[in-house]
Amino acid sequence: MEYLLRVGNLIDGRGPEQGPRVVAVKDGRIAFVAKPDEVSDDRPLLDASTYTLIPGLIDCHVHVRTNGEVDRRLQPLTDIPGESTLRGLKNAQADLRSGFTTLRDCGGMEALALRNAVNSGDVLSPRIFAAGYGITATAGHMDQDRYVGARVHDNPGVADSPTEVRRVARSLLKLGVDLIKTNATGGSFGNGHRPNPGAQQMAGEELAAAVDVARMAGKRVASHAMGEAGIRAAVNAGVDSIEHGFWLTPDVAEQMADQGAFLVPTMATLFRNTTRGFAGPGMSDEVKEQLRQRAIWVRERLFESIEYARNAGVKIVAGSDMGGGPYLYHGECATELSQLVEAGLTPMDAIRAATSRAAELLDREDELGSIAEGYRADLVLVEGDPGRDISLLEEGRGVRGVVLDGCPVALTGALDAQGQRAFGDLWGRVQWIVGC
Repeated sequence: MEYLLRVGNLIDGRGPEQGPRVVAVKDGRIAFVAKPDEVSDDRPLLDASTYTLIPGLIDCHVHVRTNGEVDRRLQPLTDIPGESTLRGLKNAQADLRSGFTTLRDCGGMEALALRNAVNSGDVLSPRIFAAGYGITATAGHMDQDRYVGARVHDNPGVADSPTEVRRVARSLLKLGVDLIKTNATGGSFGNGHRPNPGAQQMAGEELAAAVDVARMAGKRVASHAMGEAGIRAAVNAGVDSIEHGFWLTPDVAEQMADQGAFLVPTMATLFRNTTRGFAGPGMSDEVKEQLRQRAIWVRERLFESIEYARNAGVKIVAGSDMGGGPYLYHGECATELSQLVEAGLTPMDAIRAATSRAAELLDREDELGSIAEGYRADLVLVEGDPGRDISLLEEGRGVRGVVLDGCPVALTGALDAQGQRAFGDLWGRVQWIVGC
């Protein structure tokens, strides 16, 4: 498929807004970007001159297998084969409709199966970078055996020594994961009265073993790390990204900047914890309120961590953790961008965190996250200017069209009097187009 797309404003994911532009798409790639008066071409022209064009958005921390369900921890025990993968497809498509063309899944075997189906062209979904199961200590953050007498897939990610970590990491590489996920710490909440939130759970030498195996295979390592000790251990081990980083300190932020490590702060989780609350089987109203108050406290601390990271020059990347907790719904990934702005980033910085900066974390900065010649034609048409009002991206509110690899996959523009979408006959009358 070849066509020209004329837009009223272009945000390329790297630099400032460029104003009106024409983008040429050919065979799923961007052939050129030019000013309207520089183009004389007989290819089909899609006139979207009242819209802003941005790169397809990237969420670098999701869990596609769940969608904020109250009983999400029970699902591995109750799902029949294939059920969670199909749920993951539905969730990923919700993200696609809201403008996210690439997802980095940070825990779940279903994402590997979905990634393979996407890559083979069998299903329509954002492209996926999958970690598979996360490496965790016994009773650690991603140890799924939470119920007496219940076993979940023989706990393949559990490892309690550097030697076991190496074995698990190599098993993950055998499955073809795109990155290795480790869990340096526990979570921030527990049962509502845990005295040491975010406590370290994997030893430094265990984290270093995961990094060593990943480096030999040319893969990056992400580490769930909330508390100060675990963040420090993960950074000392050489991980590539700190996921969450709620108790980051100025000195560790400086070290992260020196090492080129990324921070994926998942701010949307705490925002939803404070606004939507908590849920769980048998959870009393008293415990729910304890957890909500803790979320308010932790969120205040995360704002400090972001400030430390910004001051040190740490590379901040957008990751929403959608699916990772109750009431964290797919299709709402852009909540993270609004939260980054609230934490002090400019709207343009937040867009870069979900485009070119995110592509850098994925090692795909030469083909994703920007609108430039040779890049994949992942494009989002927005009604309004998200470079000035980031809330236009929340829940896809201002999103009017999504293009994945040059193929229009989601159209939400208003119908004209002839029943056509705003972008002409080429894109047709349907909301979803499978294949080009």
